[in-house]
Amino acid sequence: MLKLMKSVGRGVVWLGAAVVIVAAAGFGGRTLLAKADQPLTNQPAPVAVLEVRYQDTYQEQRLFPGRVSPAQVADLAFQLGGEVDEVLVDIGDRVTKGQALAKLDPVRITLRRQEVRAQLAEAEALAKRAAQTKARVEDLVAQGFATAQELDNAVADAQAAAQRVTALKRSLARLSEDVADATLTAPFEGYVVERYVDGGTTVANGQRILRLNERAAFEAEVGIPTSIADTYLPGDEVTLQAGDEIVQATVAGVGENVDVLTRTQTVRLRIANTSAVVPGSLVRLVTSTERTGKGVWVPYSSLQEGYRGLWAVYVVETVDGQDEIRRKDVEIISLADDRAFVSGTLEDGDRLVVTSPFRFVPGQQVEGVKDAPAGTSLAAISSPVVR
Repeated sequence: MLKLMKSVGRGVVWLGAAVVIVAAAGFGGRTLLAKADQPLTNQPAPVAVLEVRYQDTYQEQRLFPGRVSPAQVADLAFQLGGEVDEVLVDIGDRVTKGQALAKLDPVRITLRRQEVRAQLAEAEALAKRAAQTKARVEDLVAQGFATAQELDNAVADAQAAAQRVTALKRSLARLSEDVADATLTAPFEGYVVERYVDGGTTVANGQRILRLNERAAFEAEVGIPTSIADTYLPGDEVTLQAGDEIVQATVAGVGENVDVLTRTQTVRLRIANTSAVVPGSLVRLVTSTERTGKGVWVPYSSLQEGYRGLWAVYVVETVDGQDEIRRKDVEIISLADDRAFVSGTLEDGDRLVVTSPFRFVPGQQVEGVKDAPAGTSLAAISSPVVR
């Protein structure tokens, strides 16, 4: 009996759920039918357009890459060997011209200077005695108490003693220079990029201690075609792109050799110190050449991929007093910044759909608004510039 009651209860529950579903379906169906009976409005879609104008020439922009490097790079070393007493700078430190960078242990140089000074004092005393001896022998020769040979010996001894004094003075001067050379100084303003030794290291003369890059100016070497290399002369001002930044540079020189692989000549550009570039960063030389060709500038945002390598744009035409979308096939002739120079079935004065052409289809009714979107202007489209 208990099992029978449970079965009957479950049946009642399932029956109630089915009734609710059927009722909801019926209500929803009536709602959809009621909406279907309502008339659909066909309002023209708003669209931003721009009136295009054909021109007979255009500026073709080309970019040639190059890499930034310091104008000067120096591997610094001591001119004499010894033990490094201390290195005063590290990688990344900025230094000024003449700043001390590293020092040798001065003990040996100091001892050597003291030794040479003592030898010089001895040589000066011997030279003084030789000069006195020479004077006495000359007197004796005059009195007939000394021979000419004795006089010659006295003269030779005096001259040798004087030359010994001169040689030791020069040695002392060299040691004074060594004292100055024991301190490694910066030859120009820059920053440390490599540190090769630490304090306590024994080094030979000429062994690298630090590498220094110049800070005042940078250079970039750019390979350009030989057809335009002769248009650049030393001193010419040029424009470089460094990421999103525009950097001004000056032509420092043009190489005469032609790269056999790329058929380009190297242009060396000098860049004023700027935060937009650092050594190793990539820059692009911007060149602009006037070309002959009939076409019109359109923004990239107006282009839509067509068939067989062609592109298409949409224009707004008035048909029976109503603005409608029409498709025009175009061919891209040149690209510059965020716009393209195209030719094709576009006509002078066409109202070009500037953005989002994928929202429309040919024949669709629209409301043409004769305003370009923010950031676009007729001047910008007709005369593109690098930003």
